[in-house]
Amino acid sequence: MIELDVDFLSYDRIATEASKFLSKFEYEDAIPVPIEKIVEYNLQADIVPIPGLQNVFDVEGATSSDLSTIYVDEFIYLNRPTRYRFTLAHETGHIFLHEEYFRHFHFDSIDGWKEFQDEVDPDDYARLEYQCYAFGGLVLVPRHHLKVMFENKLSEILPMIKKAQVMGVTKESYVDVAVDKMSSVLAPEFDVSTGVMVRRIQYDSLQSLIP
Repeated sequence: MIELDVDFLSYDRIATEASKFLSKFEYEDAIPVPIEKIVEYNLQADIVPIPGLQNVFDVEGATSSDLSTIYVDEFIYLNRPTRYRFTLAHETGHIFLHEEYFRHFHFDSIDGWKEFQDEVDPDDYARLEYQCYAFGGLVLVPRHHLKVMFENKLSEILPMIKKAQVMGVTKESYVDVAVDKMSSVLAPEFDVSTGVMVRRIQYDSLQSLIP
């Protein structure tokens, strides 16, 4: 078993790293974030679609140990644009956050990556993946932009909220519906899925702004 002793990173720390990442390439004010351009031109990494990657290996993306190549499931690459964008953002997390762990090993194929995955201590691997899931969401939906846009767009769901309040529905009962509605309003602005947007709203506790 490979033990990496992966550092614990809080969500706030990952948010700081995501902000540094965008600032480094001067995309802190670009919405939606041009993640494909960042990967190809700023990180100078190749994006390689692999047929059947998700079906065979149960992953949507992977990164080579030298951080020069991101492999992406071909179906997602061709047919699911928001999932493709999130996969790229997730994999950039490995490149930006995990270079010290990856460069100790050598794998430049999906088979090699799978062997690495199987040999790494499960707790270390889970920590790597959590950090990249958080990083991906924070890169594509930066904190400052999300809060500003959430506040600006909140008026669009106020009629629904007022109707619920008139009917005597408590906030505890309608808040999840309101978050879902806000997610459908905001997701296209950031070019992400509604699922990613729901998690970003919840992690930043923006549901507290809903009256």
